[in-house]
Amino acid sequence: MKVTSLCYMLAATTVAGTAAAQQDPSYIDTSYGWRPVLMEIIEVPVSLKDAMPAGEQMARRHSGLSTAPAVINQTRSRDEDTGKAPCHGWRFLPSTPQKFMPYLDALFVPGNTCVEPCGIICQDMVSTGAQKIKRFLSHYGFQYDLTMSYNYTAIHPRTRHRNDFSSFNHSLTGTWFLAKDCDNSQGVFLTMEADWGQGTNFSERRSSAQSSLGSLCNPQGSLRGGKGVFLPQLALGYSGFDGKWVAMAGTLDVSNYLDQNAYTPGWAGGLMNQSFGSNPALLLPWANLGFLTAWQPCENFYAMYATTSTNTGVNQNPFSDLSANYWMHIAEAGFIMDDVLGMGAGTYRLQYTMIDHGGDMGLGFGLNLQQQVGKNSPLGFFTRVGFMDQDAAAATGTKAAATAGLMLQAPFRKSGWGSRSNYDNVSLGFLWQRAASSEKPMANKDEYGLELSAVVQVTPTFFLQPDVQYIFNPIHATDKDGAFVLQMQGVFKF
Repeated sequence: MKVTSLCYMLAATTVAGTAAAQQDPSYIDTSYGWRPVLMEIIEVPVSLKDAMPAGEQMARRHSGLSTAPAVINQTRSRDEDTGKAPCHGWRFLPSTPQKFMPYLDALFVPGNTCVEPCGIICQDMVSTGAQKIKRFLSHYGFQYDLTMSYNYTAIHPRTRHRNDFSSFNHSLTGTWFLAKDCDNSQGVFLTMEADWGQGTNFSERRSSAQSSLGSLCNPQGSLRGGKGVFLPQLALGYSGFDGKWVAMAGTLDVSNYLDQNAYTPGWAGGLMNQSFGSNPALLLPWANLGFLTAWQPCENFYAMYATTSTNTGVNQNPFSDLSANYWMHIAEAGFIMDDVLGMGAGTYRLQYTMIDHGGDMGLGFGLNLQQQVGKNSPLGFFTRVGFMDQDAAAATGTKAAATAGLMLQAPFRKSGWGSRSNYDNVSLGFLWQRAASSEKPMANKDEYGLELSAVVQVTPTFFLQPDVQYIFNPIHATDKDGAFVLQMQGVFKF
């Protein structure tokens, strides 16, 4: 079947996008990415009005979703190139990015907005200052997301092997748009990620909830790398053909792009167990030398492929110890639909991987699904399933895995706490993992977990997140069969 026919058939199942942007500049409330709306002046946070004119806003993107037409039009209708003298050649350090297709836009364009409506405290010095900095840097092509958190973890029942943990965790991801041509059809950009953190009674290598429980899953998904600043991504990218194709090479964190799911956005704002952030059976390396390419020929289909080394240690030179005996290939195809059988928007992803681990080639596959439960419902369903053969499983420690759950997004009111735009949500998840035969000694062959998490946004850039998990049958259990993991997290997102 030709690609054009595939795109045509998929498009026939979708509903038309949002209306065109209005002539007068207005702030956009991205509303979790599904239902962006133009805000009335009374809804606009003071910190946003004080720090950024509506005419300069590039609204926040949400990975795992196609960027809505209204948000893309907001950027393109205000592009600097439309108001300048005739352009010849390329523009350098542009204040607006080149064109990307909607799903790729959400992966590679962070946006320059960090302040959105909040119902408890609508202005604070931190939010206003952070928005001013983000706006200023975007004038020179740099857009980013900074997450800073404090996490306290307690395990119950406690034993001599189980302690409480307190840690600071920070992550900075960004895209620096270096140059683009005059019609925005192609451009060059640099992507980066920096992680760092420290804690009290805490060392990721020696002491954590995962090691205390002997679990295969990591309940403290907020843990970010090793000692000092860790650079899991630094890569140069190119986009062309009106944003339909992207290629990127360098040090890669593959999990930033593949296996995304809007209902499990990660440890800051979603379920905190790392098994919900990405498929635990898939090998998605970070800080390894590699290459990634993405192709989106139409709005309803995309494909990605990545290949990287797999044996680079924390804070090590990615060029050291390169070997064809430790290498990974992974491909993903995604089908994006605005309405699936009347239930609402859904994205269905298929993954296939080949892993060479110590000279033994292994194979595996994954399924990643996100589906709105009701066309106008704030409730969403997600699931990931993965299966590896014996050789591939030796690289991850997991032979098979399945996670599933529900997220209730900001469902309560049009504005204020629990409104359409806040991070406020309640999420419930279930996980199952079967250990690879290489995970010896094993107290249990199968491990299960339940997690309930809630997010309460306090200011336009800060939220609190209480979280409770119960891990059944930890694979490497040394004490009892299971335990509660109780966490409280405070998060600044800029």
